[in-house]
Amino acid sequence: MRNLISLRYFKCYKNIPANIVGLLTSLRTLPSFTVLRKKGHGIEELRHLNNLVGSLYISHLENVSSKEKAVKAHLSRKKKLCEIEFNWCVDSQGSTRVDKEVLEGLQLPADLKILTITSFSGDNFPEWVIKMAINIEGKETPLDKLVSLTLYDCRSCLSLPMLEHLPHLRDLVLWNMEDLTCLRSSDVTGSTKSLSPSLRSLGLYNMERLEKWIDGAPNSSKMISPVLEKLVIENCPNIILLDECPLHPLVSLSIFYCTGLASIKSIQGLTSLKSLVIGTCPSLSVIANLPNECHSLKTLSIRHCTNLTSLPHEMFDYFTFLNELELGPFSEEVDSFPSLQGIENLRNHLHSLTLYGVDQWESIPEEIQHLTSLTQLYIFGFGIREVPMWLTNMSSIQHLIFYNCKGLNKETVRRGAPQEATVVRLNDEEC
Repeated sequence: MRNLISLRYFKCYKNIPANIVGLLTSLRTLPSFTVLRKKGHGIEELRHLNNLVGSLYISHLENVSSKEKAVKAHLSRKKKLCEIEFNWCVDSQGSTRVDKEVLEGLQLPADLKILTITSFSGDNFPEWVIKMAINIEGKETPLDKLVSLTLYDCRSCLSLPMLEHLPHLRDLVLWNMEDLTCLRSSDVTGSTKSLSPSLRSLGLYNMERLEKWIDGAPNSSKMISPVLEKLVIENCPNIILLDECPLHPLVSLSIFYCTGLASIKSIQGLTSLKSLVIGTCPSLSVIANLPNECHSLKTLSIRHCTNLTSLPHEMFDYFTFLNELELGPFSEEVDSFPSLQGIENLRNHLHSLTLYGVDQWESIPEEIQHLTSLTQLYIFGFGIREVPMWLTNMSSIQHLIFYNCKGLNKETVRRGAPQEATVVRLNDEEC
């Protein structure tokens, strides 16, 4: 292989033989490189590979012993790379980790578009990451072509990089940043500018201590970005309040497993929403000020919010163009599924309805019978013993599925199903 100096394309799924990669100076593709503490497998093997294009995944960076070693990779000279991922091994043992120093030496090509940092153990990022600007021989160059940033399993980090100077950043994913309490602090003047002027999508996952978007500002999507379209919040137990600002272009809002979330104070300004999903938020007791005239909303799901006792009374007046609706179960303190009064307003557009109940709820809401465009009806966990007679007359239903409704049997389901239904099931069995 030493004679293949003109080799351009190379793919190897096992450890590369020692002292090989560094000789392939014409190489265009090297999807991944694993750093080992062996001669010929160090990070410096990347030194002369300046023709690489596409993406590069560098793993086991815990095997790089110093900043000086990292600098020898000369990543900033690989100007045709558009995506880089840095990865440390979470379970690495032995010598003291020097992740911050190593990352300081791995300065990027200025035109990089996608950056992922995984399992970095430092409590703060090095200066070039904080500024999102590389510094080569005293010249600072912003990473202003960056469109996507993912920080995964950086558990000890206390702050994020400065994102406001990245004009093309569209996607930000933060995962398992356990010590982060806010996405950004307000500056010394008290200004609470948004996190990023260009961000379109933000995912927050397993952020145990996260409480605020911007310290000293309301928890609204406007504080993240004025053009944010998608926000996912999952397993962030200290988020207690969402307070949305008016006239914001958010299209998709998803909130899962936020055990401390007590209220969604106002989403009235989110008139561009197409999807609103709220799941497994056991402290949530208030959903207030829904968007009126929200004709864009197509999907609404409020599931496993067991402190809710009722639904917003105006909900079905505003969301008349819903295609898909999922609801329940709610508080077991109520004797039956909350009223679906007004759901007949959805009759022309709602195609799929899923209801989740509890064993003591012995009926399903009879307002369902007014949904003349409904094609899919899924009923989970209710204590019903009979299929209501009115369901037989719902000729639009094609799929009817009951699951974990212990009082039902196949015969009762078959007898109560509309003749027009092509799929009728109890649990996983055809009826």
